[in-house]
Amino acid sequence: MNHEIKYLNCGKLLIKKVKNEIDEIVQVVELIKWEKEFKVIKKDKKTKKNKTILHQEAYNNRFEIEFLKFGWEKNLFLSRDPRLIGDFGKNLVFGEIQFGNSATLYRDFYKFQYGYRNGLVSMCVLIVPVNPQEFFPTRSEKSITNMAEYDLALRYFTILPISTPTMVIGLIRG
Repeated sequence: MNHEIKYLNCGKLLIKKVKNEIDEIVQVVELIKWEKEFKVIKKDKKTKKNKTILHQEAYNNRFEIEFLKFGWEKNLFLSRDPRLIGDFGKNLVFGEIQFGNSATLYRDFYKFQYGYRNGLVSMCVLIVPVNPQEFFPTRSEKSITNMAEYDLALRYFTILPISTPTMVIGLIRG
């Protein structure tokens, strides 16, 4: 998938130390092809029947599958109380894939700050669409209004006192 990357509060030494993890993250992003109506066929755990999942849930599922192939952990706990769980993690790199409401970015940034301040992570990763309306063209405008997105996430980092080393990846249609 096409994408752009911005590193925030990351020094050259840190980027060098987590180069393998960064390379794997970029490979996962590039493995997943953008589709006008992204869907995944998944076996329902209860009924054992195939079910089609669409849009955000489908992308989240596909990212999970690809990260697992590279040996990343899923649903990584930073804390049980408060309950802070990430989408993927490996070797002190902790990540979130965010297709939710923009308010969820605050929760993600809180997780990043918590993990960094408590020595649980050395770098965080946030994956969001650059333009949700272009990225999900078959969704109703109402369903993607106020969705988390790349430029907004970058603005939050300049407004909020967040110094956590973070790699922000913007997913681009095409």
